Amino acid sequence: MKKYFDFLLIYSIGGFLLERIINLVFYGKYFDNSVLIGPYQPLYGSGILMAIIIKDLIIDPKISNKIKNSVLLLITAIITTAIAEAVTGYGYAYLYNAMLWDYREFFPCAYPYVCIIPTTLFGIFSFLAIKYFHPFIESFEKIIPTYISFIAFVIFILDIISTFFILS
Repeated sequence: MKKYFDFLLIYSIGGFLLERIINLVFYGKYFDNSVLIGPYQPLYGSGILMAIIIKDLIIDPKISNKIKNSVLLLITAIITTAIAEAVTGYGYAYLYNAMLWDYREFFPCAYPYVCIIPTTLFGIFSFLAIKYFHPFIESFEKIIPTYISFIAFVIFILDIISTFFILS
């Protein structure tokens, strides 16, 4: 369980950095559209984490063919990205009556929080992160002491709770 929380936090921080880069590229300036106070975007972390869990529990033990394994992981990453975007977008709108993003301005998007082109691109980023970056993250995660993970967990939960009360 500790390793999956560590992965969630690491990839959420990576998502925060990716979002800042995307904002610099598309807006031409630093634009902070964070949801929480800390430097993490749990949307990205949860999408990748769901794909990692499916990979660890289902794909790797059952699919030994490397090509089939990779194709299944890619499809899984795209689907878990879509699930994370939908749950986060609609959940945030329900809780706070606010939209974090709206894909309807892009063709051929008809839904505000999930769209075939950007969702697939983020899914491909997730796939590439899991395929090529995750082995390094796994080895790094093993050296993180449990008390550090616990402190990070408490800070993360306090951030979620405080954000809820501030925005409610």
